[in-house]
Amino acid sequence: MNEEPVKMKPQPEYSQPFYRKLRGYAFDPSFSATLNKRRLNEVTYKIKWEPTSPGPIGEYVEVIDYDPTKKCFYKPVTLDAPFVLADHGLNLSDGDPRFHQQQVYAVVMSVINQFEKALGRKIIWSKVTKNVKDPNSAEEKKSDYSNLFIPRLRIYPHAMRQQNAYYSPEKNALLFGYFKASGNWDGNNVPGATVFTCLSPDIVAHETAHAILHTIHPYLTKDTNPDMLAFHEGFADIIALLQRFTFKAVVEDQIKSSRGDMLSPENLLGDLAIQFGQAVSGNRRALRSFLVEKDELGNWTNMTPDPTKFHTVTEPHSRGGLLVAAVFDAFTKLYKFRVADLIRLASNGTGVLAQGEIDPDLVKRLSEEACNIAEKLMLICIRALDYCPPVDLTFGDYLRAIVTADLQFNPDDEEGLRYAMLESFRSWGIIPAEVNTFSVESLKWKAPDDLLYQIEGKHQDNQTNLDNLVKTIKFAFDPKFSAEYKMPSNPNFNRVLGFIERILRENDREVIFKQSQDLAKIVHELFDEQIEMSAGTEALLGMNFKGCTYTDPQESGDAMEKPLQLVAQPRNIFQVYKCRPMIMPDPKSGNSIKTMLIMFLQKVHVNLKGSRYQGYFEDNQFAFHGGASIIIDMANYEIRYTINKSVNSSERLFRQLDYAIANQPDEGNNALMMQGDEPFAALHIH
Repeated sequence: MNEEPVKMKPQPEYSQPFYRKLRGYAFDPSFSATLNKRRLNEVTYKIKWEPTSPGPIGEYVEVIDYDPTKKCFYKPVTLDAPFVLADHGLNLSDGDPRFHQQQVYAVVMSVINQFEKALGRKIIWSKVTKNVKDPNSAEEKKSDYSNLFIPRLRIYPHAMRQQNAYYSPEKNALLFGYFKASGNWDGNNVPGATVFTCLSPDIVAHETAHAILHTIHPYLTKDTNPDMLAFHEGFADIIALLQRFTFKAVVEDQIKSSRGDMLSPENLLGDLAIQFGQAVSGNRRALRSFLVEKDELGNWTNMTPDPTKFHTVTEPHSRGGLLVAAVFDAFTKLYKFRVADLIRLASNGTGVLAQGEIDPDLVKRLSEEACNIAEKLMLICIRALDYCPPVDLTFGDYLRAIVTADLQFNPDDEEGLRYAMLESFRSWGIIPAEVNTFSVESLKWKAPDDLLYQIEGKHQDNQTNLDNLVKTIKFAFDPKFSAEYKMPSNPNFNRVLGFIERILRENDREVIFKQSQDLAKIVHELFDEQIEMSAGTEALLGMNFKGCTYTDPQESGDAMEKPLQLVAQPRNIFQVYKCRPMIMPDPKSGNSIKTMLIMFLQKVHVNLKGSRYQGYFEDNQFAFHGGASIIIDMANYEIRYTINKSVNSSERLFRQLDYAIANQPDEGNNALMMQGDEPFAALHIH
């Protein structure tokens, strides 16, 4: 009897994996040559899945492996090849350029994933370019600069034969060097061996953080105060070090070897770029260390906070190290606080663990706490970027941004995260100059109605200007504007609403960028028209269209001499260079809230002729920037925070002038090279 074949139910196509897993180094190749660390040094990077072509080339980055020293292209790795996929990528190898490509891709994408998780939006590469006036057009441009979309960040694993690696804003690329190690025998260094910076996860993560920070805040590369270069370096180090805590096995090993003491000299979690530091001359433990330091006898000991360094240390990496030290000091405080009960239980109440190795279960619990704290610190350090001023950032501003961002995402702070940050920043001397008390309430950024008394002019006039500003915001975004004000509504309202909705739901990064630019253009036009009708409103946004007079604050107290005054001519050109709707969690209600981040920027030209500053700057003109970041609650169209750097500030102008003259570039001073097209190249030479 013939039976009919059983009909099988059609099976669906295989679903796309959520992660791509790639093998790579946790520290650097030097650890793979040691008995104790060789297995620990091999980790698996879990990055968001995306199809790639040989390079690898994906949505965000493209690896181009051209070696100009040898004048050749290395064969690109194909991550989607079946055997490569089956084995979680290529085997670790410091001699195979294809593995080098795999390593940089894995680390860069891991960092990008962390930023997107923290910010709740896609990372979009862009480049600020100067507008060129059309000689045949009589129309004056209302902005000096434009933003260009950059599809992918380029990565060159073997870009140069130098002790260097840097992010290039001009090339929109990460460039990694390689070099021969010095003749010393420090640590795991092998004299004369080739060291590839692209194989150091710390260095790769550091440079990636530079690139992301620059695309979010392009004007923070202007060296206008001692903290600007230092912030870029310090922030990149923070991300690189906290990224290491995503590998729990690495943390468990370090907690085991240090017996749970994060401040032990045996702990390597606070050391950045260990192989690089040991390979260059100078007898270093690592490129930079943030938990330990050498004492007078040359022994490694716990790093002790020193608030005096904030007023004396100026070299960008060293000054940035103060910011890193403050964050890591907060980390160690939180760690000690969170594990105190575990230590008491494990020590029968004495708080002192018995000699010998600690229990494996205790190692796991301590590691869980350390990783959890590191993750939360990384998230809040990244989220704080949305609460920074558009120009002239200081460490104090960043602390205020951290406090404000944490209040938004974690209002109760039951774990004490922001209080640990306050305590650590204070112990390192990092205190905002403009606050009277050092508390959470005084440090958080204020709404504009709380700032009216700080703005020049009569309070009543300032209140009128604020009312006009709120009216402008509602005109731009509020569908009920016409009914509330009995005035015609925004003729572009439907376009504005369409841009906002597409930005929030779109997945294509280029579409998001273009929609954001179109939205910023309309908002710029609306504010330009409304400010012209309500003169003085721009002061609340850190701008001045009527011309500025600046009085030297250091001379104004001398009644015998007339203080120096400088003048900037009226200029009504400004930028809306960021207009970004965002969905943020509301911890109190458990719902999501829609907010809008708008960044305004104005440049005025200060005339220096006849002053003590004459002859130091081109055409005796000084470009002085001001502006504000405002965060709007789109539920009621009220301004939640104003983060202002006023172009009217005499104190800020004279401080910038004095700083610029004191740091005139020369062969031995790389600081002002930040003003050029390659701001990080000179800073990263070792």
